Amino acid sequence: EAAGAAPAAAEGRAGAGGASSGAAAAAVDAPLLGQRVVLGGLSSRPELNGQRGVARSFEGGRYAVALEGGGESVRVRPGNLSPAAAERASSGAAAAPDEVVAAVGRGDETVVLAWLDSGGRADATYERGGVSGLTLLMGAA
Repeated sequence: EAAGAAPAAAEGRAGAGGASSGAAAAAVDAPLLGQRVVLGGLSSRPELNGQRGVARSFEGGRYAVALEGGGESVRVRPGNLSPAAAERASSGAAAAPDEVVAAVGRGDETVVLAWLDSGGRADATYERGGVSGLTLLMGAA
């Protein structure tokens, strides 16, 4: 279930205190952290079902999810999220990871080249501002 807006200052932070293995523990306890996700099964805010976002932090058994396109952030139980990274575009083309799309927008060649070297494709698609089917090549132009 979604539980209101999360404070912007808390987004993306794993917490100040903790052991050096905190990042490893977070990866096990919160496997969707930093991932693109789809919300589903929400009864208190059914209008959010099907919405996409990025899981920015995990605290109190809920993820803070920054929703795409609106700047709203909601706190959601893990059971109401599913990973969106493996989705394919309707054409069957591979979806580009959010971090690579952001790197293209910044002109960060290092990130993009590393992703391409690991098997990523320049014709991978993404969605921006309600427009789908955009490719990395289009974003780089």
